[in-house]
Amino acid sequence: MAYDYDTDALGQLVGRMRALPADRRLEALKRAVIEHGGRWDLPSEKPGVYNPVLVSAQVFGVCAFAESIDELHINWLRAAENALAWEDREDADRQMPAVRESR
Repeated sequence: MAYDYDTDALGQLVGRMRALPADRRLEALKRAVIEHGGRWDLPSEKPGVYNPVLVSAQVFGVCAFAESIDELHINWLRAAENALAWEDREDADRQMPAVRESR
């Protein structure tokens, strides 16, 4: 099954985020959402104005959820790395000839 991931851009963002200290990764994710037309559902910076039950971020076709904003970049990176690994596996499957069992 093929998914609509921009694997080049996704791989670059994952690499950039992994190179950053953990306390700067959420800002990098927010910046990527803004710059590349992603989506998010984050609490308001003003306390008490808006606080969703789950926070989320989606960019380059990868969406992740978390119970707290501090966990969001961790979950998004995990989802992005899973998506890249799946795409690598799909590419390998497409390149490998089908093997039939002989009976």
